[in-house]
Amino acid sequence: MEAYPNGLQRPPKRRLRKWLKGVLLALLVLAAPVLALELSHVIGTAKMVAFADRLQPPPAWKEDAHNVTGGLFCTAVVEPCDSMWRSYRTQQPVVRNDIQRISDGAGLGVRVEGDCETSPLPPNVTAMYVACSAKGVRDGYDVEIRVLKLTDDDPERIIQFRLSSIKNR
Repeated sequence: MEAYPNGLQRPPKRRLRKWLKGVLLALLVLAAPVLALELSHVIGTAKMVAFADRLQPPPAWKEDAHNVTGGLFCTAVVEPCDSMWRSYRTQQPVVRNDIQRISDGAGLGVRVEGDCETSPLPPNVTAMYVACSAKGVRDGYDVEIRVLKLTDDDPERIIQFRLSSIKNR
């Protein structure tokens, strides 16, 4: 064994290699379940996410949030398994043709309900409301596109794309 300048002995290289192999094996054992869960999630939701990617919003709409739930080890605590949503925001007016174009582009072939502006709420009532929506079934998923507003004169619109497996009905 070689000695350090201060007189202490250097550990043998074999012991160091054995220790490193043990640490790497422990990290692999600890990471394997996490990797398996993530892989299950990605594989289990790939078809649904691929369909959601066909719902193409205009470039001016900025994605605000999203959630994808599914996979082999899914537990439906907050959202049902095999479901997802994406939320977009825009200050620009949203018209029926925007929603119809997105619906047609995804192959839904459904009509838009509502005019995307007028509140169905009584006068002097302020609450989030659905200004227009399109609902349909495609590739085993219930699909909904909705435009939400807070008041008629509020310039901000929230657009949601929601998908849920027909098994969740």
